[in-house]
Amino acid sequence: MINSLRKLINFQSYSSKEKLILEYIKTQLEDAGIKPFFQGDNLIVKLDGEDQKRAFIFNSHVDIVDIGDIIRWKHNPWEGEIVNGRIFGRGASDAKGGVLAMMETAKSLIKKQLSTDVWFTFVVKEETDGAGTKQFTEWFEKKGYLKQYSELAAVFAEPTDLNTVKYGHRGHFFIKAEKTGTSTHSSRPSAIKSHAIAEMNNFINDLQTENLSWQKKFKDSEFVPPAITSTSIEAKSDSPNKTAGYCRATFDLRTIPGYHEKAFDRIKQLAQKRGIKLSLLHPPGPAGYTNPDSKIVKVFQSVVPGIKIAINDASNDLGFFTNLGIDGVIFGPGETSQAHTTDESADIKQISTASGIFEQVYFAWAKD
Repeated sequence: MINSLRKLINFQSYSSKEKLILEYIKTQLEDAGIKPFFQGDNLIVKLDGEDQKRAFIFNSHVDIVDIGDIIRWKHNPWEGEIVNGRIFGRGASDAKGGVLAMMETAKSLIKKQLSTDVWFTFVVKEETDGAGTKQFTEWFEKKGYLKQYSELAAVFAEPTDLNTVKYGHRGHFFIKAEKTGTSTHSSRPSAIKSHAIAEMNNFINDLQTENLSWQKKFKDSEFVPPAITSTSIEAKSDSPNKTAGYCRATFDLRTIPGYHEKAFDRIKQLAQKRGIKLSLLHPPGPAGYTNPDSKIVKVFQSVVPGIKIAINDASNDLGFFTNLGIDGVIFGPGETSQAHTTDESADIKQISTASGIFEQVYFAWAKD
């Protein structure tokens, strides 16, 4: 298992560069007698059960985010070094531990009699726009599976420390903002007709004010309130005494159910007042929500004593399922606090334990 986990970490499977890691997963599953297939860019496994009117779906993404400055890493991000029971590397927690747990679960279930169909979906591009899971759900519906199954449930193997099951998450818009201004001598600021950097800075201040407003407006929400965060700003002048004629910034907008498009509309209003042009870097990701009293949540509570239930502050692909009426939750090995960090790591014991829990959850759900 450790060797397989290391191998998964070895792959620099950035979004849109997942083909090699998926080929590796495919080979490993085939060696266990499983017949995975490619659905678009994703790798899929379908295990047939006795009752083909019910199905359980496991989902995890194989893509990772950039490592940043490798000099800041104490442990090589691609080697899977093990220290004191933890494995280090990009994706260790988010979410290659979950990928391996799904692989091990599939290898175990192929040997057993299944009451229902079971799907394993190894998807791409979760870290950008969720295009992989979106692609799968569209295919799943088009092929008639959504109508075929009278009961469906899903588990998204994102890191939750194996002690929390999360039944919802915020949506997101990744936004690019652009402001064209006057490139002129900087010695007379009062004569500058349009200062691109200053206007972008004013826009960022507007957004900070809006964040405070959302904190008050949605303080009683089940979700963490919507928020928008500036993630980069760029402007260039060839001379220190000349203003930049162009400024570009990016923003991460997080939304909640019922305030998804409305949140983006509000940002567009604020940008328009400053003469700032907005565009999307990736298609938006929907918010996800499953009733905390749903069967799948109850099953986790019965299988994992003392498990906590919560909303995920970040975003993932659950919303593509819940938008189709499929109940799903987020649960997996690894720690949310490790995701996207320098020297990302995960507890090996958690990863080795996860597949057993996945299997117990499936059988507990299927027997009812």
